[in-house]
Amino acid sequence: FEDEKAPIKHKKIMDHFMENDAEIYSNELKRLAGFGKDGEKGFDGAITSFMMQTYLCNCDFRKRINGKGVEYGWDVAVYSSPEHIYGYDHVTSCYKEDPQTSWKKIVNHMKQLYPEAADMQIRKILK
Repeated sequence: FEDEKAPIKHKKIMDHFMENDAEIYSNELKRLAGFGKDGEKGFDGAITSFMMQTYLCNCDFRKRINGKGVEYGWDVAVYSSPEHIYGYDHVTSCYKEDPQTSWKKIVNHMKQLYPEAADMQIRKILK
């Protein structure tokens, strides 16, 4: 945002997300950042952009909790940073990694998760 390459709506989301140390419900982040019925538009697109750039991760789906502490309704997304999920040291240790090395790690992880998948299928999903 400081380089004037990101929209103001992205700044609004990240400002409220960064205040939260660990995890935040999607509906809460949306409300805090001023999106919604009478506010900014494009929350889902901005969140998708942050996820694709790995600034945010969808770490869980949980039910909302009312004022009495009782769960209710449909499950909603819970967002967190990769640093919170995997640890700051681990995430920052990958910053200077060669792109080919990162690609091989991702492909190998996919092969572990889906041993029956062919290389071509894995590449198609990851592109």
